[in-house]
Amino acid sequence: MKKIHEDDRWYSLLRYIVDLYIRGSFKTVRYVGMKNIPRDGSVILAPNHCDALMDPFAVLAMNHDKKVFVARADVFKKPVFRKILTFLKIMPIHRVRDGFSSVLNTRDTIEKSIEVLNNQVPFCILPEGTHRSKHSLLPLGKGLSRIAYGADRLPDKPGHVYVVPIGCEYGDYYRYRSSLLISAGKPIDVTEYIAAHPEKSEPEFLSDIRNLTSEKMKKLIVFIPDDDDYEATWELSKLMSGSVPEWKLQQRLAANQKAVEKIEALREKWPEKARKLFEKAIAFTEERRRARVSLYATYPKHTFWSTLWRTLKTLVGFPFALVFAIASLPAWVVGEKLAAGVEDRTFQNSFRCCALMFIWTLMLIIWTVVLFCTMKWYWALAAVVLLIPAPMLMYDWVELLRRCASSWRYLFNGTLRRQKQDLMDDLNECLNLK
Repeated sequence: MKKIHEDDRWYSLLRYIVDLYIRGSFKTVRYVGMKNIPRDGSVILAPNHCDALMDPFAVLAMNHDKKVFVARADVFKKPVFRKILTFLKIMPIHRVRDGFSSVLNTRDTIEKSIEVLNNQVPFCILPEGTHRSKHSLLPLGKGLSRIAYGADRLPDKPGHVYVVPIGCEYGDYYRYRSSLLISAGKPIDVTEYIAAHPEKSEPEFLSDIRNLTSEKMKKLIVFIPDDDDYEATWELSKLMSGSVPEWKLQQRLAANQKAVEKIEALREKWPEKARKLFEKAIAFTEERRRARVSLYATYPKHTFWSTLWRTLKTLVGFPFALVFAIASLPAWVVGEKLAAGVEDRTFQNSFRCCALMFIWTLMLIIWTVVLFCTMKWYWALAAVVLLIPAPMLMYDWVELLRRCASSWRYLFNGTLRRQKQDLMDDLNECLNLK
């Protein structure tokens, strides 16, 4: 049987289509720091895990290089997904929490992972062990450090072993066609680190690798301590960074990081004032959600004119969205049906992506045949080109409609607008404290 890291003709051919659909799952996607990924030796990619399968999918589409991944074993239970994931070179990893029998399978996975690295194929592990839709970071599991340390101990290793921390920062975890920023940090040279500390034991090395990776990952994302003030801190940071256009992903990340830093400093220096501010922020969040108002609707300074502009764009885009929706009807209906049947919301976009990948590709082939058989070739070609992004553009219009409705609700909710202004006044007063 062919090993997972070995070349596969179909994989190499279809990766272009797969990468296209993965990138197409986001309205705006940016990959930064790609030069930090070593081109020699054994490379372990370590992204944070906040959006189910979209995290490894996003790393897969980072470049066209072959990569091997691990994902939790329960995702492989359904045969259809097992085939898809295996084709994408994702292998299952069994966790201790899944039962005692899983320990043997975990050891087998680690051995296979080391074999992948020894063949100089980049290996991606999501070291938190489970996904969680929060701008935070769980303690890293032992798998990452065991694989890195084990790969470095091989006498015939092809070069240095590196761990590359990666930050996945999403505009929205649950909205299809949101934004995504992937940032690759400076690599940790495991081989060099081990050689520089001969006095340390294996358990100490394993702990150090995890800690070093965790600290570097935190700097690549919006990191908020996961405590009772998480929700209030995230709401306040978004309000503080709202003036940065959402398509400027790096600037928005930096603005949110700076906002969190200021809020943490406030909480440490003026705990009582911070507590009152957090209470107001939570009250605003609860009222905003009750009123079904998106935070995006609260950003513009001139609510009336911004609402009119969104309404105009929604109305102009409606005829096009209707055509795109009808043309891609089976693809997005199946995707939404699959997404609706998933209890864990973070898996919904993964299902949408997979549904479009298979069904829309098949539909495009059918549309192409029909159009070229019924129209002149240049008209048929133009129609096919316009049809390619149809389901994605339809999703964009639905999101525009949602934001338009939210803007009108905010415009006619004077109480919420005053509550937001009051919150911002208190926030600015607190931040200006010496």
